[in-house]
Amino acid sequence: MEESEEIINQGKIKYKVDYYYLYERGFFGNKPLTWNSIEEIKQSDWKGEICIRGKKGIERSKSRFNLSLEEAVEYIEKLKLEGIPPEKLTFNQSMPDEHLTIQGELMRKAPEIYALTYTKVKIPMNRAFEKETLYANGLTALNLAKGNLFPSSYEDLQLLFDMFPDSVIEFSAYDICVGNLPSRNTIMWEVRNY
Repeated sequence: MEESEEIINQGKIKYKVDYYYLYERGFFGNKPLTWNSIEEIKQSDWKGEICIRGKKGIERSKSRFNLSLEEAVEYIEKLKLEGIPPEKLTFNQSMPDEHLTIQGELMRKAPEIYALTYTKVKIPMNRAFEKETLYANGLTALNLAKGNLFPSSYEDLQLLFDMFPDSVIEFSAYDICVGNLPSRNTIMWEVRNY
């Protein structure tokens, strides 16, 4: 708990390891089902598709989306041959990309002055940005967020900005409820100053 309080009191998340420390403890609110290993996934009896992401020091290009359990095991073996141990990976349930409405990165330049980099392409964000990258500022950016996030998800977003006013918040919003909290349609993937 002391480490969490120290990070929060700084009002900035300077390192990805700090982000993951808080994320894994549910600090940022709504999130997909997550696991730290293939063994945890097997024990959970999850039957859906899986995403693999790297923790500190692992390139985003190593992320993989919408894998079966068997494909995930094969990919982990490939990464081991490249010198990337499984402990440097994190796993989450694949999200319903066909229900995406908007995804991107929002930051607050000053109270009530926002900048948004976003896409409406319905595939995982990194690949979606390769196909379409849009920008909005000020009231337009705020209205895009308000118009696509359920009220409870929008409140979550504002609470994060209250705690981390200079951070970039990476999010995906859907037209259905998603995640582990009720009445939310948005996953906050990352809150960062790095």
